[in-house]
Amino acid sequence: MENKGPIGVIGAMTVEVKGLIAQMENDRTQETAGLVFHRGLLGGVDCVVAKCGAGKVNSAVCAQVMITQYAPRLVINVGVAGGMDVGIGDLVVASQCVQHDFDTTPLGEPQSQLTICRGEGEESFVMLNSDQAASALLLEEARQIYGGAHLGVIATGDSFVADPAKGRQLRRQFGAKAVEMEGASIAQACYMNSVPFAILRAVSDNANDDSPADFPAFVQACAEKSARLLAKALPRL
Repeated sequence: MENKGPIGVIGAMTVEVKGLIAQMENDRTQETAGLVFHRGLLGGVDCVVAKCGAGKVNSAVCAQVMITQYAPRLVINVGVAGGMDVGIGDLVVASQCVQHDFDTTPLGEPQSQLTICRGEGEESFVMLNSDQAASALLLEEARQIYGGAHLGVIATGDSFVADPAKGRQLRRQFGAKAVEMEGASIAQACYMNSVPFAILRAVSDNANDDSPADFPAFVQACAEKSARLLAKALPRL
C-alpha cells in the first residue's frame, strides 16, 4: 500500500529550516523530547519540518521521533556542508552516506562496519544508499536552477572538519564530496524503519581552514539556497 504520509525535512540549525517554516501554510506545531515539529503545506505538499541540533545523536533522535509520530513517506536532510573538490556555493546530493568517525578496525576488522539489529539477527554496512528517485529529482532541479550541483558520497561525523589533511583522507577513503554532522545518522534511523531518505547540502566551505571571510553570512546564504531548491522540488517528490 502506498504511503500517503508527509515529506519530512530535517535541518540542524535554525538558518537551515526557518525559510521553509516561514513558507508553510496551516502550520501546526508539536513538541516532543524538546524538538519542535512543524506540520503544514509547502507548495501544496503535506510536510513536517524540524530543527534537530548539531550532531549524530540529535539528528537520529529527531528522525526517529518524526518517523514514529508522522510516518513520513520520505525524509530529506537539508543544510550546509564542507565540500571536497567542489566549489563553495555548489549543491551536493547524496548518492550514499557514511559515518566516517565510526571505527572498529582496532578490533581486527578489515573495514569499519556499522551493525544494526534485524530481529534476532544482525545486518552490517559501511554506506547507505539514498533514495534514487528523490536524489535524481533533487539533482535535476539543482542543476536547472543553480548549475553547480553534484551527486556523490556525503560523510558524517561528530566533529567539524577544518583540517585539510582530514578532508583529503575522507575523499581518498570514501570518495566523499561533502562532509557534515547529521546526514548519515538520519539515514540510519530511516533505514532501520524502512523509510526512504535523501540528503541535500549546500557547500559553505572547503572542509579546511580557508573559509569565506564572513562565514556566518555565507552559511545563511547557502542554507537559504538549499531551502529554496527544496521548496521548488517538493511538488514533484
